[in-house]
Amino acid sequence: MSRPGRGDDVHVAMNLTPSPTTTLVTTLVEAARNGDRSAFGRLVEQFRGRVFAMALAITADRDEAQELTQETFVRALKNLPRLEAPEKFQPWLRGITHTIGRDIRRRAARERRHVEAAAQERPVADAPADHRVGEAEATRRELDALSTQVAALPESVRLALDLRFREGLSYEEIGATLGVPASTVRGLLYRGTKALREKLAPTLKRTRGS
Repeated sequence: MSRPGRGDDVHVAMNLTPSPTTTLVTTLVEAARNGDRSAFGRLVEQFRGRVFAMALAITADRDEAQELTQETFVRALKNLPRLEAPEKFQPWLRGITHTIGRDIRRRAARERRHVEAAAQERPVADAPADHRVGEAEATRRELDALSTQVAALPESVRLALDLRFREGLSYEEIGATLGVPASTVRGLLYRGTKALREKLAPTLKRTRGS
């Protein structure tokens, strides 16, 4: 089986389950706290996509994001009895993801630097002579370009963009997750969107043959 590319990561992260109702979440959390493992399994099903998307925004690496997603739910299950407000399960889960993500990123930093250094030493393949690129391939290139440019952004900017545009959180909710004021969130979002516009404009122009 071939390894998914960064474009596949974008598709995985974007295909999220619709948000469950607060009533359903509260019911499942309370059942899980009473020992119902199937209830916790349903919580995992409901929030796995969102946790993975946030993990990918933190790590910019598929394998690390999968590890972070798994560790998030393991820790959530262990600490579920400490959750005082079941209806706050989703922001509580975000907090766990953010905390573990910082630890995983530190552990993986040294290995990632070695991998990136080795990759930079590899010769760049010549572009194919045939420039007739179909619509599907053009779309794939745009997704690859987007994933690459997002991964190049600072972690705080990536995470702010993810929480704002994927999760639809307010500046205040993002600030609570990141531990920064709303004014800082605005700055992060401005920097992120500005950087992406500037970096992606030339790439999109080339892939669309303009």
